[in-house]
Amino acid sequence: MKVLLSAFQCCPDLGSEPGIGWHWATALTEIGHDVTVLTASVFREPILAADPRGIDFRFIDFPRSPLHHFSSRAEVYDVYLRWQAAALKHAQASQQQYDVTHHVVYGGLHLGSMLWKLPIPLIYGPIGGGQTAPANYWRYFGADWPAETVRTALTGPLLKLNRCRQTIRNAAVTLVCNSETEVASRRLGARDVRFMLPDGLPGDGLAGARRQPTGIPTVFWVGSLLPRKAPVLAIEAFAELRRTMPARMIIAGDGPMRAQVHATVERLGLTQDVEILGGVPLDDVMRLYDSASVFLFTSLRESFGTPFLEALGRGLPAVALSLGGIADADVGPAALKIELAARPRDLPGQIAAALRTVLRDKKWELRSEAAVKWAAEWTWPIKAASATKIYQEITKMQSLMSRLAALVPVSPENDARTPRVRHRSQLRGSGKRFSYHGH
Repeated sequence: MKVLLSAFQCCPDLGSEPGIGWHWATALTEIGHDVTVLTASVFREPILAADPRGIDFRFIDFPRSPLHHFSSRAEVYDVYLRWQAAALKHAQASQQQYDVTHHVVYGGLHLGSMLWKLPIPLIYGPIGGGQTAPANYWRYFGADWPAETVRTALTGPLLKLNRCRQTIRNAAVTLVCNSETEVASRRLGARDVRFMLPDGLPGDGLAGARRQPTGIPTVFWVGSLLPRKAPVLAIEAFAELRRTMPARMIIAGDGPMRAQVHATVERLGLTQDVEILGGVPLDDVMRLYDSASVFLFTSLRESFGTPFLEALGRGLPAVALSLGGIADADVGPAALKIELAARPRDLPGQIAAALRTVLRDKKWELRSEAAVKWAAEWTWPIKAASATKIYQEITKMQSLMSRLAALVPVSPENDARTPRVRHRSQLRGSGKRFSYHGH
């Protein structure tokens, strides 16, 4: 099929959104689709250097945002909206015909995609964004809490004022990665909402089940040092664990909370037990998964969490907060999921108890086996095959509706009685949902 892929960020050898865009493009091409990718022109050099044979990349320029003088966050949003307008204009001017449009990056609820205006079905997502931060955990957000409060309002009572409403209402299928985003999408008028993880694993991202490491156990935390990812909470939980057993902690990642993370380690007397690596290459992160004893995920607001999937794919059992997409994922014994404590001061101790259980019980190898088994269902080839089934379903429905419309003559008598499809992207599927525990 001819697929028009919308990936604002798309770059090989990077994680997060740029990596997701790249993996969608390559996985869909490898499965046999004719893929055209709309992406930002800033990714031209690394993409061309990777020699992406068989993929038609269209590099879209966009005007610079004047908002960079006022707010970096507002600038990012404005740049993205400007790029969307330029991408739509490019697609409308193109002579190329496509079967479907699939928007994959940004994978967020709030900013939508202008490509619903094309006369072809739009698959939107996977997206997150419906999740909000727990208000009683405000102290972990520090100075970012006012901005987080505004975001919560835009996701809750003010959501219908958001520009994403038109995208959701006109998408043939909306793919979501957590139940909060499903609820928000249905509130906006989505008729066909299905589950799919935003992330995937390359074939070499999977390892086999392994034996529990010997020696002093290592707790591994990886991610950007941002308030919503709660690295301070992770350190507090490790401090509670360290009071009851020998252990060490490795933190991989960098960000605006770097100084606060170092200060927290010093304040809690953990300088001999916690190693802060800063940003590290993905290959090194994989080796850290392979040598660690347990993975710790503490994000207080996250659509899902790429590191969680990566860790399980390496056979590393996890402890994670039961929030966002992780709360919805049926991973069995691969991870212990911790419900938020009513009193925030109780949560570090509860996380520490879960870490202690994983490190001391006799089920470590069973957890490792379950981790790999679950993660194996979320490789990029499997995700591309799942997307293909959606494409086929939607285009088949479109063809059927077109044939039915051709059989019904339009006249003043029957025109008022016969519902019309005003836009082909309004043709939606059956509403079946992908399961988080497999396809």
